[in-house]
Amino acid sequence: MVLRWLLFVFLIPFIATGQEWEVVVEKNGIIVEKNKETIRDVYHFRTTTKINASVNELEKLLENISNYPSWLYKYDKAELLNASVNTFLFRAKILAPFPLKDRKIKIKLIKSSVEDKIVYQMQSTPVTDTLFCVNCEEIAGMSGSWQLKKVSEKVTEIQNVTRVIADIPLPKAILYPLFYRAPQKSFENLLEMYSN
Repeated sequence: MVLRWLLFVFLIPFIATGQEWEVVVEKNGIIVEKNKETIRDVYHFRTTTKINASVNELEKLLENISNYPSWLYKYDKAELLNASVNTFLFRAKILAPFPLKDRKIKIKLIKSSVEDKIVYQMQSTPVTDTLFCVNCEEIAGMSGSWQLKKVSEKVTEIQNVTRVIADIPLPKAILYPLFYRAPQKSFENLLEMYSN
């Protein structure tokens, strides 16, 4: 009985969060974490910061797909394919460092309100247009979310969770910094955009 109780008490933090995260970068109010359970070709990151912008301003930013290259790191182009009340379907070309090929991806964003947050769930789907970014390789799979949480009228906590399946023939020691550099730089761009 005592052993069961100790096991339960030990597991509470892991049950409560559902994930175990490790900080890989903490700079200028931006925290980038990686999931400790990441294995094989899956890269799972969470990035959080507070921005001097209202929830409404950041909703407009996230829904302005064609503007993504102005702040999302390495996005070369982004095209809205379809939009309804709370669903956005878009495709994008993402630049990759030499010797890798650039990447292409198609994402469905689904917006919802959860408690005190606005959440955009992300899920990749196959890129069916063979002429879109002909020399690019498709990202094998991507999922995650954007979360906007009101701190005050002019301050919002923004969080991005991204899980990428990447079949790239390079060691994880090289790939991990490349993957967490993207959310870190994107959030630095956001902070700069809303610094005034």
